[in-house]
Amino acid sequence: MFLPLCETPRVAIADYRDNIEPVLRPALGDDPLLAASPLVKDPGATEDVSIADELKNLLDPLSHPGALIQRAAFGRALAGSPDSVAGRLFHAVDETFAPTLAITNAGIVIFNVTTEPRGQGLLRRWFGAVDQVAARVHRVPRSAVVGAKPAPQGVLRRGRFLLAFTDGSGCALVCSPPSLMEQVVGAL
Repeated sequence: MFLPLCETPRVAIADYRDNIEPVLRPALGDDPLLAASPLVKDPGATEDVSIADELKNLLDPLSHPGALIQRAAFGRALAGSPDSVAGRLFHAVDETFAPTLAITNAGIVIFNVTTEPRGQGLLRRWFGAVDQVAARVHRVPRSAVVGAKPAPQGVLRRGRFLLAFTDGSGCALVCSPPSLMEQVVGAL
């Protein structure tokens, strides 16, 4: 059977929430897991673009190229200050090694899901069985969420969606695999 490279098999998508739930369950308590997805950082700009600063950066070859090209190519990933609800959520995803999004009745929870080897010794650590471990990184209460809408852009960000919060801020997150985005947006 031929599977195109750009299509994700539906079996993996349907099973993801069921497979990750036992890993997240100790941190979630009795709250039901409505949807879950691994995340990748949206590459859009997180700050306002100043044309004057961008022109200065172009004249200095040693400086960072600035956010103008980033914003032109990818759009805006964060609307609001770094201290806003969206800013804290976006930076929690950005600073986490393996971010996983969990949607519950209580709200949005970001976990860092890592693996720990079961065995002792060098060979068992490298080639032996491992357990997934979830550490809660950030939580946004359901009352702070206004809504979510799909916002796929291009081939690389098909799983992109936008979140809006009660403080007027918003951010873009990207589900990986992209087909989990529908389930996540539907749960919000």
